[in-house]
Amino acid sequence: MSNELPGHSETEKRRLFEALEGRGKKGAQVGELVETSGTDLEPADVAELLRELEREGEAVEWNGRWYALRFTRWVVGRVEILRGGRALGRTGTEEEAGYFIPKGDLNGARDGDLVLLKPRKKKGKQHGLPPASVAKILERRFRRVVGRAVPWHGGFRLEPFDPRTNLDVDLRGSLPKEGKPGDYVVAELLDQPGRRGHLAARVTELLGDDDAPGVDMEVVLAHYEIPDEFPGQVLEAVEGAPEDPGPDDLAGRRDLSRDTIVTIDGESARDFDDAISVEETDRGFRLGVHIADVSHYVAEGSALDREAYRRGTSVYFPERAVPMLPEVLSNGLCSLRPDVPRLTVSVFLDIDRDGEVVKRRFAKSWIKSHRRMTYREVARLLEEPQPGDEEEYGDVLAMLGRAQKLMRKLLDRRLAAGSLDFDLPEVDLQLDARGRVVEIHPAERTVAHRIIEEFMITANRAAARELDSHEMPALHRVHPPPDESTLEETKAALAAIGYTLASYQGGVNPEIFQRVLSQAHGGDRESLVSTLVLRAMQRAVYSAEGTGHFALSLGDYAHFTSPIRRYPDLIVHRQLKRILDGRRDDADLRRRLPAMAEHTRTTARRAESAERELVKWKK
Repeated sequence: MSNELPGHSETEKRRLFEALEGRGKKGAQVGELVETSGTDLEPADVAELLRELEREGEAVEWNGRWYALRFTRWVVGRVEILRGGRALGRTGTEEEAGYFIPKGDLNGARDGDLVLLKPRKKKGKQHGLPPASVAKILERRFRRVVGRAVPWHGGFRLEPFDPRTNLDVDLRGSLPKEGKPGDYVVAELLDQPGRRGHLAARVTELLGDDDAPGVDMEVVLAHYEIPDEFPGQVLEAVEGAPEDPGPDDLAGRRDLSRDTIVTIDGESARDFDDAISVEETDRGFRLGVHIADVSHYVAEGSALDREAYRRGTSVYFPERAVPMLPEVLSNGLCSLRPDVPRLTVSVFLDIDRDGEVVKRRFAKSWIKSHRRMTYREVARLLEEPQPGDEEEYGDVLAMLGRAQKLMRKLLDRRLAAGSLDFDLPEVDLQLDARGRVVEIHPAERTVAHRIIEEFMITANRAAARELDSHEMPALHRVHPPPDESTLEETKAALAAIGYTLASYQGGVNPEIFQRVLSQAHGGDRESLVSTLVLRAMQRAVYSAEGTGHFALSLGDYAHFTSPIRRYPDLIVHRQLKRILDGRRDDADLRRRLPAMAEHTRTTARRAESAERELVKWKK
């Protein structure tokens, strides 16, 4: 299945499961399923998908035959080891304690393992639960562990990096010759006992002393299993790529090279994948948002595409980024550098003087950015103008003035519609050459940040509407409303510090939260109120269905503005270009989208956790 399209295996897996369910209590062998499932897979691929179904708790293999789990007496659950070696079997989506597992019935299962449980006929309960034994280990929770190698009884034990890792690990053998006690290592767990009742493991990778430059980042990457190096076939795919697009690439695209277009990013940014332009019209403004056309270089199903999907997103650490795509694209052909031609997908939005979008148009285009600008530079120009600015910046300065006026209209309209506007304090870390923190200071949120935020939200909303108007499938960014129990907890917490959350009978809406945020704005409890409201929110996720974005008070929303670092944006670009080319809905993509949504949700969470972990460590 190495050449499959992203999400393809999930579609085939559903077909396979339906065929297996049709066999009922009789079950089937792999060969029988190859013939009856209607898939185009080889037996080895079918066996691999069946093992995935087994890990997901939907199927099970026993004595060479496969069964849909619901036709058996077995149960899938996770093991939680208790004191004395006994265990609980946690089952269901909430992983509630459902069974008691005696020590002698673990059959090699370890804490956190996914197992097949066989309920015992023996009567009587312990811990108030019926007994069960482990019939089969489906998936090890830990196959490898990252941690420090600590001297222990003449050898070494592993002190896990994550203190929640409930494992005692005996490191077999010695460290690599360049290693020393206290170094971080990656260890592979072995299916055999270690000393003094510990698990046995062997060191597979030496990461080093966390005082050494970059080791903290290597530890976090290893712990979250985030790929850093690109496979050879991916690097081969971009080998020899040109520095700039050629005439054939520019053909058929709208020429925006003479328009006043700029990028605005942080001082340390290396890739510039979004640019803006603003004109005044008789009715108001015309906003142009121009996004690097990554899809031109990343063909669906190619090695580049499969690797981008595997990673799902770029990961941003204080020292450097771990990109979703090789740097020849992210920092080269798809970086909107000034004064060089770059391929883009543009959206032009006609906006009236009340901040309402009255017309939208998407286009395949190419630009030459006039200037690479920073947030700090733009904020200074707009808030602290100096003599000589007009001479140095020319048309760019006038365009930024229009951008500021438009931003305020868009922001006012968004807030009036009930959208939430958080202003939580963030920090910037200043690092020395060894990657150690030498200064922590509050992060700036300037008028320039506001301009980009509002323009990107507006462009993303327009992308979602364009896709919906053509009934074109894509990945949407959805944000569910808070659940009722969380709302009650938040209401009580706010009341304790003197703030009232309005009644929400008949359905909660974001306006009641924005009212509280506005009341707290500028006060000494603003940060606390913002934090409490944020904690009440559910997580925004990717979905194959556009069910709305609560915090933005929008019926639909999609990520369009950063396809170089987010895979869902890449899908949105492909679908918008399909509309521009007059092509129809892609039925195969529609089938694959639910699996792609689940995968990109997982990779986004992984990236957020890793970024947060490293910043916390450095602070």
